[in-house]
Amino acid sequence: MRRDASRAFSLVELLVGLILGLIVTAAAVAAFHATRTAYLTATDRILLEERGQRALTIIAALLRQSGWPGEPLPATSYPAPPAVSGADDCGQPAIGAVPSCGRAGVGRSDALLVRFSGSGLPAAPSQPDEAMTDCSGYAVAARVAGADAHSGYVAANLIYVAAGSDGVPQLLCRYPARRGGVIDGTGWTSGALVRGVESLQVRYGLDTDGDGRADRFETASAIHSLDESAWHRVVAVQIAIAVRGERPGSAAASPGKDADPPGTAAGDLAPVPPSQAGTARRVFATTVRLRNAPRCQETLC
Repeated sequence: MRRDASRAFSLVELLVGLILGLIVTAAAVAAFHATRTAYLTATDRILLEERGQRALTIIAALLRQSGWPGEPLPATSYPAPPAVSGADDCGQPAIGAVPSCGRAGVGRSDALLVRFSGSGLPAAPSQPDEAMTDCSGYAVAARVAGADAHSGYVAANLIYVAAGSDGVPQLLCRYPARRGGVIDGTGWTSGALVRGVESLQVRYGLDTDGDGRADRFETASAIHSLDESAWHRVVAVQIAIAVRGERPGSAAASPGKDADPPGTAAGDLAPVPPSQAGTARRVFATTVRLRNAPRCQETLC
């Protein structure tokens, strides 16, 4: 006898089909969620790596330019300010002979002040020839427009950490204001460099025996307590930055690593804030040897 092909499904068959469909849908949703979570976590870690390397690159480039004199100060001129100086746990920093601080730093972050001159056109030293730039990305000339040719370094870049408008800490730089693309000595401008930098720590390598090598690395406070020429004996700078990701819960479970040794910039970094315990965080550190000899009188160096 021929079976009727138009017979409807029974209730049991409908229920079984519905349950199987729900199981497949739930598995697909779970797989999609797991894939999306893995993708976002990987993206966050890549972004963190990129930010950390970019921050180190910017700071290291400035330090390698520090002290670039163009030409030395004449013997009758006042001593040049130190090419590199800093302040510990420094918030709301201001540019001076050394940085001054308005309050404690975000994440106990230090402030780093770097001075240098650039390279100008032969016929117009106040017009940059694009050979050297500061942290803003704009070129730096060999002279300040309208200023005495021997008035000191042309550019001062102040690196520090501050919270953005959304509360996320970021690395900032204060640099000379420009008019028509030329530094005219009228003021300063601040700009954000890298988002997510929650702590910056700096130590300074002192040459105590005149051989051009760092004999020990000290904090800015320790150097301030020495004689007035101590900053001119800095020949290397140790940098450590802690960068955090954007996505809560992105921290990977990994075996605990040994703490960074005391007496180093990395060892000075503040611990992870409790509110950020589940967010990916990485420490980036490097040591930069200064290329240019201090531009100051021998009696002070």
